[in-house]
Amino acid sequence: MSESLFPPFLKWGDYTSEDPKKPDVIKIKVKDLETFETEFSVNVTTLIEKDGKWDEINIPLKSHESKNSSLLDQWNRAVKSGKIKEGMELVIKTYKAKSKNGRNIRRFSLEKI
Repeated sequence: MSESLFPPFLKWGDYTSEDPKKPDVIKIKVKDLETFETEFSVNVTTLIEKDGKWDEINIPLKSHESKNSSLLDQWNRAVKSGKIKEGMELVIKTYKAKSKNGRNIRRFSLEKI
């Protein structure tokens, strides 16, 4: 089996919390502030802590098929204001909820540790 030249992408479907009081928490270390686009999404490359070690992974901040730009907006505001820098550790809290029109939507919170 050949190894990919690029880091894998985070799969939001792996995070299943539907409770805003107990969201899924993803601990990340900022590797790159700049976002990049693929055919499917706007992404950023980070390190994610899993089982006590850091793995490089691309996080989709916004899917081109979705109007939900919350995580991308939070990322861009934090970068622009200088609140996040390369090497900084953050957490992404996420859970699934209903939008105002009754559709399923993923909610995000990008926070300093």
